[in-house]
Parts: sequence; structure tokens; C-alpha cells
Amino acid sequence: MRGLVFDPRPPRLLAAGALSRVSPVAALTRVGPLALRELPDPVPPSPDWLQLAPLFTGLCGSDVTQATLQADWDNPLSGLVSFPHVVGHEVVARVLSAADGRIDTGEPVVVSPWLGCPGRGLAPCPSCADGLLPLCAHAGEAIPGVEGSGIHIGNIRGLPGGMGTRMVAHRSQLHRLPEGLEARAGVLADPLAVGIHAAQRALERLEGPGLDPVLVLGAGTIGLATAAALRRLGTARVMVSTAWPYQPALVDCLGGEPISSRPEVVLARVAEATSGRFSRPWRGLRWLIAGGAVAVVDAVGTAATAELALAAVRPGGTVVRVGVGRARRSQGTLCYFKEVSVVGSNGYRPGDLDTAISMLAEREVPWEIWLTHQFPLERWREAFRIAAQPQRHAAVKVSLTITEPGT
Repeated sequence: MRGLVFDPRPPRLLAAGALSRVSPVAALTRVGPLALRELPDPVPPSPDWLQLAPLFTGLCGSDVTQATLQADWDNPLSGLVSFPHVVGHEVVARVLSAADGRIDTGEPVVVSPWLGCPGRGLAPCPSCADGLLPLCAHAGEAIPGVEGSGIHIGNIRGLPGGMGTRMVAHRSQLHRLPEGLEARAGVLADPLAVGIHAAQRALERLEGPGLDPVLVLGAGTIGLATAAALRRLGTARVMVSTAWPYQPALVDCLGGEPISSRPEVVLARVAEATSGRFSRPWRGLRWLIAGGAVAVVDAVGTAATAELALAAVRPGGTVVRVGVGRARRSQGTLCYFKEVSVVGSNGYRPGDLDTAISMLAEREVPWEIWLTHQFPLERWREAFRIAAQPQRHAAVKVSLTITEPGT
């Protein structure tokens, strides 16, 4: 098989790290830690694992952050992955080995990347029993029959992700595509499910969405997915911050309300919508001491958006952190003063992935418009460069088309 391998050996990290300080995409050169390699085909670790041939794999923001060496060196999740590994976790694949009658050989499936207790052959821990496989108590532990350990496919040595021509997955990870849905649309199922879970987290403390706005910061794939999910859950008014000229039209398509990403504009629009009242500190952003969004979903994850979320949310409201950015100093005083509940949103439940697939099949989201760029596996550098600089290319979701050996 061929696979796109992330190999963080010190010589590669040192050379690419120096280049990445000049430009993030400079780490994608031949000296960087990401390279297309010839590898032995993976072997299913038990009869409950099936052989798959990836067809389409999306580039997640976490993939881009890893490949361009923009992640923090002290990221606490680094202890839950193993190297080197074949990247890619937004995967549509073809089943190569016979399943259990539920899925046929040759059928295209969406692959959930999360292993949880089912993939480890264990009785469900409390999180897995609740469907929260990303919070599995055994995450990072050794996987029977697999060389490495990790959180999900795409970051485990010995368990290739979707940016390769072969992979294996536990039967519990496979989700059927409805008849009539193009297989390439399936790469959006994972980020859409992430948005569904984030929307649920935003609304779970509310008796109902009501007419007050929910604010989504960021109109990338996760922000758009969250906006679509909020509308599906009955939120009457969803405001979405947009940074680039092509994004407002994407928000309009979902029935959302696009606003400029400039903090003062965001705050002014939220204040207008909620009859808010501002307080202005000696330095920094003014903030809403009355009024504000009932919930804010931060789909960017920078220090700046963390502060903006606290400034824009109503007292007693909820801020959901689903975006992942580099750690920076963040002013968090308003968290305690406004008694804001700041909650994380990590992955999704298996049922959320099924809902996402149904939304794609029923065209509740304009998936053809979201799939802006597709490249063959051999052109992975070009794909990562565009995904790392979406504003230059009007990119939403960049994906790779995986060609099987001999085809």
C-alpha cells in the first residue's frame, strides 16, 4: 500500500520547524515530517476488523495543523498518539472483506474514526455506554493486535488512516451510505457530526432555542456544520461570523445570518439583536453586561475568539469550544463575572454520524458547494497548501481521492 505518513523524527522536525517559522506551508516540503511512502498492507487484528480501501478522505483542520507544525509542543494530547502513522480520519472507504450481512463486500461506507471500547474488544466504559466514544476511559491504551496506541484512526502507528490505499476498521466503525448519495459526499459526514454535537452542547442547558440568537464564531467547515445543525434543531436565529468574502453566501444558504468577523462588529450586531448594554474597560474589548447571545460556539479556537465569545454571550449563557488553536494568553475574567458555562465539544456520538449522513442524503446542506477542492493522493502537498490557506482559494473542504494500486 501507499500511505501519507507523519514521521516526527528529530532531523525532520528541526528542518521543517525552522522553515515553518517563515511560512506554515514551508513545512510541507520534502524535508518535512509528512511523506508518501510504500508500506506493508495492514492486517486485521481480529475477525471483528475488516479490510477497506479508502476512496475519499477529507483534510481536517487538525491534519493541517499537524502537517504544518503549528500545534503546541506541550499539547497534552501528544501522549495519546503514536508515531509514525498514516494520517486521515474523514474517510469514505470500500469494504474489501466480507462483513456480517449488514454491510456487503464492495459497499462504500463512512468510517467513524473513534475506536472506544468496541474497537478494543472491551465491555463499555461509562462514556462508551453513553455513546461518547471520544471520551473512552481506555483512550491511548494499547489496542490488541495493533502495534501502536492512540485516540482514533489517523493518529495510531500500525493502524493506517484514510490517506492511504489500504486500512482496516472495526465493524462498529462502519456506517452505510444511503442509496443515491454520492460517495464523495461522505467525507463531510465526520465534520457535520462534529457540528451536530457542538450544537447539542450549545442548547442542552436551554429549555428551547427561542428567538434569542446563537452566535457561531467561524464559517469554516465546522462553523458551517454547527450552523446547519442549530437550524435543524430549531434555533430561530443563528449568527455566524465570516472572515472572507466567499463565506457570507455559504451562511445564507443555511438560513443563517452572516456578520463580519471583526470583534466590534460582532458585538454591535449581537447587542442590537438582544437590546444589549455595553461596558467598556480601560483596555480591550467592550463587552455585553446585559443582553447577549444565549450561547456562543467558538469554531475557531484562538485566544481572540475565546475572549470575543465571553464578551458576546449573555450572563449565565454557554460558550462551547469546538475549535482548536494554539495556546495564547486569554483574558478570562468575564467567565466568572458573567457566570458563563464554558464547555468543550469533542467528536460526536455514533448516532450523530448517522444523522449527518441523513442530512447529506436529504440535501439539508449544500454538500456540492462545500466540497471545493479534490486532489489525487499524489498531489497531497497541493491539497494541504490550499487547506492551510483557504482564504486564498475560497476553500471550504479539501479532500483527497485515493487511487487503489493497479487502477
